[in-house]
Amino acid sequence: MATLKAGAAQTNITPPLGAYLAGSLKARHATEVHDELHAKALVIEDGTTQIAFVICDVICVPYDPCEAAKALIAERVGIPREQVLIAGTHTHTAPAMKLGFETIPDQGYLDFFSTRVADAVQLAAGRAQPARLGYGVGKEPRCVFNRRFRMKDGTVKMNPGYNNPNIVETVGPTDPDIATLFVETLEGEPIAVLANYALHYVGAPGHMISADYFGLFAEELQKMAGTEFVAMLSNGCSGDINNINVDNPPPDRAPFVRTRKVARMVAAEVWRTWQTTPMFDDMGVSAAQTEITCGIRKPTSAELAEYEAIWANASDDPTVDELYAHERIIVNGWPDTRTTPIQAFRIGDCGVVALTGEIFCQFGIDLKAASPLDPTFIIELANDYTGYVPTKIGHEHGGYETWLARSSYLAPDAGGQMVEAALQLLNGFAGS
Repeated sequence: MATLKAGAAQTNITPPLGAYLAGSLKARHATEVHDELHAKALVIEDGTTQIAFVICDVICVPYDPCEAAKALIAERVGIPREQVLIAGTHTHTAPAMKLGFETIPDQGYLDFFSTRVADAVQLAAGRAQPARLGYGVGKEPRCVFNRRFRMKDGTVKMNPGYNNPNIVETVGPTDPDIATLFVETLEGEPIAVLANYALHYVGAPGHMISADYFGLFAEELQKMAGTEFVAMLSNGCSGDINNINVDNPPPDRAPFVRTRKVARMVAAEVWRTWQTTPMFDDMGVSAAQTEITCGIRKPTSAELAEYEAIWANASDDPTVDELYAHERIIVNGWPDTRTTPIQAFRIGDCGVVALTGEIFCQFGIDLKAASPLDPTFIIELANDYTGYVPTKIGHEHGGYETWLARSSYLAPDAGGQMVEAALQLLNGFAGS
């Protein structure tokens, strides 16, 4: 007799035109909609425990709107906040979710977002039915490239340009794994797919709203299956990963051509994996959460004086250096530490970890290798936003992802703290 139940739903979270868009140092406003944005929810219960995953077409999910959504979910559905994962995909063509550089989020949109996330979970829970689940791991190495390079002058640079003769080597790995959870009715009809791939984003025209390849992935996978269901693609540890092959410029740079190609390639591998994945109707689920407290990097007194002088003389249209000076003044005024949640789930023998920043790829590789659950996949940008999380060697190398700002501020040991805390949670599932 089946013990598992599952339901899925999605809600529209597209902002109005004119909204601030995320993912740029300079202010950008939406002037067109290429495709709608969604909050996609999957609720799973085993008769004892109920868990929920919500993957949202936004650049990140800061703590306050996330907690507001979880409070609504607890009130309406009864799922405790520790058993709900809410993550952003990291599309750069979605509304601003946090303050940073010249980007200003709209509180009205953030309130709307929290409500629509809760709506998605409520709908998914209401649609729960006896279900069977399976999980597998495919590989697609052709879409992922580490974007950090050692140059001939000894520096490490992000995205140094196609065929740059000063490139010596890449300084980080990629992760080709596509770990996927498949959810079907007992009759084998799709309910939902939750996939995970470590690829930052692909890109779209600068003033256009789009879910990027994450949304197009859903379209492509549904075409392959020949039916509609909730198709979710979460982001893995991709803080230093993108879709740019510096040795081979794309032959066609027309809008969305490359985005669609990546979406189709990832969907094809998920579809292939699905065909050979065994399905079960009697596995248990568990959830656990803890918190870690990380240090915050601060400028020295001499550096702060320099930044204050730069910002005091900034132009009406600030330069990149002037914007970074302002960011560093702001971070200097913050507390010296930052507390953030770490979350883990067990679904049968599969592990899912939720981390809060843009996590360097090596952390994901290390965490999966050490996990007692197989497969384990890591969803970044979940439950909070803590900026870039480079490795210690990444901090030593320097480069864009380490530049102090509201988008990169944690101490160099923060990533190690996250991995250690996640492993403790995963090990705690042993025997459950």
